[in-house]
Amino acid sequence: MRRTNGPKALVVAALVLTGLLSACGAREPDPEQAAAWREDYCTRLSAWQRFAHDPAVRDNDDDPGLMAAAVLSAAKVVDREHLDHEGSHVLDDTAQAVAHDDRDAEGRVSAYCSAVGFETLMKY
Repeated sequence: MRRTNGPKALVVAALVLTGLLSACGAREPDPEQAAAWREDYCTRLSAWQRFAHDPAVRDNDDDPGLMAAAVLSAAKVVDREHLDHEGSHVLDDTAQAVAHDDRDAEGRVSAYCSAVGFETLMKY
C-alpha cells in the first residue's frame, strides 16, 4: 500500500494561501495619498461643523443634506483605507454626528483631525 502526503500537502497549501490573502489587504497606503484623504475628510468635517453650529456662515444655497453626504463620503474613504487610529471609529462617529447631532461623536472626530495634523481646521 502506497502512502501519500495528502493531509500535509493540504495544510501547506492552506497556509500558503492564507499568507497570500492576508498580504493582499495589508498594504500601506502611499503617505501622501493618506494625508490627502485625511485633509479632505477634515476639511469637509470643518465645513459641516461651521454650517451646523454657526448660523452666520450659512448661505441660502447651502444644502445640509449635501454637506452631510460629503462628510460621510470622505469618512468612508478614511474607513476603507484604515486611516483611523486604533480604537477610533471615524465612520460611525461621523454618521452619529451629522445624522443625530451627537456632540460626543463630533468631539471624537474633531480629536481625530487634530491628532492627524489638521487641528487648525477644527473650530468646534
